Parts: sequence; C-alpha cells; structure tokens
Amino acid sequence: MKIFTLFALVVGIVAVIFASQNAAPVLVRFFGWQAQESMALVLLLTFALGVVFGLLVSVPPMIGRMRKIAQLKRKVDEQAYDLEAADRKLTDATNQLTALQAGQLSPQTNVVPHSSILDQPGKQHEY
Repeated sequence: MKIFTLFALVVGIVAVIFASQNAAPVLVRFFGWQAQESMALVLLLTFALGVVFGLLVSVPPMIGRMRKIAQLKRKVDEQAYDLEAADRKLTDATNQLTALQAGQLSPQTNVVPHSSILDQPGKQHEY
C-alpha cells in the first residue's frame, strides 16, 4: 500500500510539473461552451477528473471485497470457536476414559457388565 501511495504521489508531481511547463493559453470547447484558458489549468483539471472517475469506478468493488472479507473472517472465528469447544469436549472425554481405565471413576450408566451376566449359569436373560 505504501508503494501505491508513493507511486500516486510521483505521478501527481509529474502531472503538476508537466502542466506548469505547458502554460500557453488554449481555446477549450465543450458542447457549445468555449473558453480561453491556460493549458496548465486544462491539464490539471483533466488529470483530477480522471482520478475522481477512477475512484468512483474502483470504490464499489473494493467495498464488496471488504464486506466479503469481513464475512469470511466472522465464519473463520465461528469455526475456530466450534473447534475449541470440540477440543474441550475431546479433552474431557479423554480424561474420563483415562480415569475409568485407572479405576478411579465409576461409570455413570446402569449397565450391568457382561461378565456378571455370563457368570450366572442357568439363568436366561432377554436381550
């Protein structure tokens, strides 16, 4: 961005120098209107109008790109939050699994272990 600003400044300075070296009076006609003006004024006015029209043409797409970038940044932030929540859940589940395997925590469900069902001979169970 700094290079673009420097380039624009150099172009502006060159335009002013060029216009000031061509200050002879000229006849300007536009749709029936005519005037005798300095060529420097005509050149600078033409340059300024070109800059203004260039900005008018380039600003709407730039605004659209900025909106799209903001929308995508919000989406990335939401996904990062979801990823952090999933990571916390995974960490909690891993900690619970480790505790269960170490025998420090009893399971929170009322499931009867399979070995106790199979250890009772002659008893039929519905599955």
